[in-house]
Amino acid sequence: MKNNKKIILIALAILVVIFISYHFIIKSGAKKQTYEFYTMKPITIRKYVTADGTANPINTINVGAQVSGTFSRLFVWYNSVVKKGQLLAEINPTPFILRIDRDKANLSSARASVSKQKAIADYGKLTYMRDKELWKENLISHATEQNSYSIYLQNAAQLKYLEGAVKAADIQLKIDNINLSYTKIYSPVNGIIINVNVVVGQTVASNFRTPNLFTIGKNLTEMEIDTTTNEADIGEIKKGDEASFTLYAYPDKTFQGYVHNIRINPTTVSGVVSYNVTIYFKNKRRLALPGMTAISKIYVSEEKGVLGVPNSALRFIPPDENKHVLDDLSKRLKIGEGVVWILKNEKPKPVIVRLGINNDDYTGILSKDIKAGTKVITGVESDYLTGGRHRRRFFF
Repeated sequence: MKNNKKIILIALAILVVIFISYHFIIKSGAKKQTYEFYTMKPITIRKYVTADGTANPINTINVGAQVSGTFSRLFVWYNSVVKKGQLLAEINPTPFILRIDRDKANLSSARASVSKQKAIADYGKLTYMRDKELWKENLISHATEQNSYSIYLQNAAQLKYLEGAVKAADIQLKIDNINLSYTKIYSPVNGIIINVNVVVGQTVASNFRTPNLFTIGKNLTEMEIDTTTNEADIGEIKKGDEASFTLYAYPDKTFQGYVHNIRINPTTVSGVVSYNVTIYFKNKRRLALPGMTAISKIYVSEEKGVLGVPNSALRFIPPDENKHVLDDLSKRLKIGEGVVWILKNEKPKPVIVRLGINNDDYTGILSKDIKAGTKVITGVESDYLTGGRHRRRFFF
């Protein structure tokens, strides 16, 4: 029994020691906060406006058909490189050739009618001249002379009418010859076929609207990004501003360009007003293809040698900071000001700064308390003895 009691007392002592040890381990393992800093230095900050858009050729030509008919031959397809004047497609010319043959027959018939009527008109004129002399000599009645004159005028008028018919037939022949030439569709420019909207055997009707058969990009080595920019940013953008962009197809490659057109015609969707801004860029390697999505940055201003802080420093709030201190800061802040925190006497101290140029990463600041070399807090790094190192950031 004594041995059992001794064993129990030893076990209880061990448990007490374990409990006390665990308590001190946990206590000593409580978080020990260390801060992450950014050392202030002069930097260059470029302010930019972001805008998404699509890559397109600067000049896109839509080629249509000027006559109706059925396509009998197609000489190009997607991505075909074409030259100005190159034959692209042909509409079945047979109906147009038959019309020309008909027009030629009509013209020949009209000319024959003119020749016949000219002979009749000449004979009528001679008859009238003869009857006129006979009437002067009282050899025929005045009525006979007037009848000859009337026939002469009618024949002359009929001749003019038939001559007009010849002109009309000749014009119709020329029109149908032109229409026959329209059955061959040629490229108006040097370029590349971007889109094809026709196949052999397809019938097109151009009576009411010219059908769009081919879309030709005039030059894919020089292209533009068509972007949409909201009205809040458009006032900062100027023609000639430098721009850069990435394409979804090449996320690790940055392309360079510049603003070459700002269209003042607005677009309003759900009450939001936006404007079209185009960015010109060289595409010598033809990596950018028509329709590719581009994420653009238009650089609207730049300041060199400015003291700038990471935006995370302006969003940082020390953990467990006194609420009254934060409320007081909020009341003191004016428009165009922000707060950064520095370490003083091992404790975070707020400094109100005037904000300057900014972008998504940095903001320029001005304060007599912040100089080059000053360390500002950007976050908190907490160490746990039992759990390893963990980083926690506290932001506004």
